Amino acid sequence: MGRGFFVKMIVSLGPSSTDEELVVRMAERGAVAFRTNFAHGDPEVWLRRLKAVRLAEERLGKPLAMIGDLKGPSVRVGALQNPLQVKAGDRVLIAQSSGTAGSATIPVPAANLFEVAEVGDEVLIDDGRVRLQVVGVRSDALECVALTDSSIEGGKSVSIRGKELEAPLLNERDMFALKFAAAEGFDFVGLSHVRDAGDVEEVKRILRSFGSDAWVISKIETLNALRNLDPIIEESDVVLVARGDLGVRLSLEEVPYYQKLIVDKCLKAGKPVIVATQFLASMVDNDSPTRAEVVDVAQAVTEGVDAIMLTNETSVGKYPLQAVEWLGRLIAFTEKKVLSEEIDHVRAKTRSRSLCADDRFARGVIELAESMEAKLVLYSVKGRMAYKVSTLRPSVPVYVGVPNQRLARKLAILWGLHPLTVRAQSYEEGLKGAFEEFMKRGCVAEGEVVVLAYGLREPEQRIIIKRAGNR
Repeated sequence: MGRGFFVKMIVSLGPSSTDEELVVRMAERGAVAFRTNFAHGDPEVWLRRLKAVRLAEERLGKPLAMIGDLKGPSVRVGALQNPLQVKAGDRVLIAQSSGTAGSATIPVPAANLFEVAEVGDEVLIDDGRVRLQVVGVRSDALECVALTDSSIEGGKSVSIRGKELEAPLLNERDMFALKFAAAEGFDFVGLSHVRDAGDVEEVKRILRSFGSDAWVISKIETLNALRNLDPIIEESDVVLVARGDLGVRLSLEEVPYYQKLIVDKCLKAGKPVIVATQFLASMVDNDSPTRAEVVDVAQAVTEGVDAIMLTNETSVGKYPLQAVEWLGRLIAFTEKKVLSEEIDHVRAKTRSRSLCADDRFARGVIELAESMEAKLVLYSVKGRMAYKVSTLRPSVPVYVGVPNQRLARKLAILWGLHPLTVRAQSYEEGLKGAFEEFMKRGCVAEGEVVVLAYGLREPEQRIIIKRAGNR
């Protein structure tokens, strides 16, 4: 079964993929993190998915991260008893009050939508899968004509092409979800519709007040986020290129440019970056991808992203396991045949920034291992050394021992890192334990040259070179 070694796979869970055995099988095929969207479902559903991931982690003996996505400052369709089916040319009413909902009415309880909408605007629902043209404006309703045959469901995102809709950073449901994520030990929280670095800082502050050290993933999907991109990247733990909503705010031809721009900025800033949405969109209904989707995956891999995230393909699609299998095959082949030739270009971006002492030490360790074509084994107490190594995009395998599973899960989504938990009382004991455990698991073979290192620790740091099998 093909699977990538450097670029990681993240899987979105939903009605199609909550089954415990399926989660195990997706993890077996290389998925290292799983996502649930707090905009949908309830705590019972979220907890069932979390338990499925933790079960898979225990059974497979490898760290698996759990991500919870907040709704964030977005506008969404209100409650609908059943999906609303519309045909192109149908008249549809978007109404502020759900109480006015009828057979051809879409409830959107957001006053700001009706304040900024104008005749001629294009309203986009569910990442643009639903397109409506505004033909009349009232104080609390929009008269529209459907531009596409569509099925409209409650809870789906709503936007107006080319316009920003202001909304509070977090609503009551988001605050509840943050408390839930903190209490249940989620490893990452995804913040949708980030507008500026202050949004990221506020979510971090709230998480800490709830006793959580979860990393915040900033989803770049608004025009304001693009305007404030550099400070957002600096404040974020991880950045995600959310091509769905970004694609409805930009002209479609602009999306590849901004994807590459965001990825390059993250590489140069030393921040992990994920790309998501519609990589294998046809696999929602089909058991294999299109040729164009194959190329799309390969492009993201060669750009040097940390991870690719599947969304609808695995959350609501008919073939979630096949989607993971295909993504693993595509990443593995591209890494072997294309990335191996392009890695110098990626590496040049990551190593062009001004390096601090930790960066320079990490770079020295990497270049030593690369020059010897050796594998790299690290022991990282706080994860800082491993994080730095990953951001510099090493071209050799990197195996990381860390003192706890919580840290191992966070590092699991980063480029090229393969972490596991090693209990130790000292750096030396941890490094020795990590090396022995990776030998036992077959990651390091007898006779291979291995560079062993742990991070900067005053007044000394340690690098060891040895041939596997020599004690």
